[in-house]
Amino acid sequence: MRFLTEIVDALVGFVQRNPLTVLVILLLALGAPALLKGIALFILYFIMGIVLLALAAMLFFRWRIQRMRREMEEQFGRNFGGGPQGGFRGGYGPQHDTTARREGEVHVYRTSETPAKRVSEDVGDYVEFEETKE
Repeated sequence: MRFLTEIVDALVGFVQRNPLTVLVILLLALGAPALLKGIALFILYFIMGIVLLALAAMLFFRWRIQRMRREMEEQFGRNFGGGPQGGFRGGYGPQHDTTARREGEVHVYRTSETPAKRVSEDVGDYVEFEETKE
């Protein structure tokens, strides 16, 4: 019962705030009911169109996020896992043969030659300094 009284109170409040709009609606209902029906159908179809558009956008974004998630999982699996399981499920990184190496042994691999200097040698000043303890 409380629900119905809240609806009636809301309708009364709408009439008090918008008396001219309510008068126009009443005149249309009495004078041209077909026109009022057309306006009501237009509003109904407009609202339904907005709801359907929002639903389609939500489904599209959900599909797009799932697709991006799948692509990122595949890329992560290729880079770190090596197999279809990939990622953390397949191991902690690229698989190396650990039997040939001893624990604590360090290997340094040079990737490329050092690039040539972009600035000539005679640019800048050399400042001699001496470290002092305070």
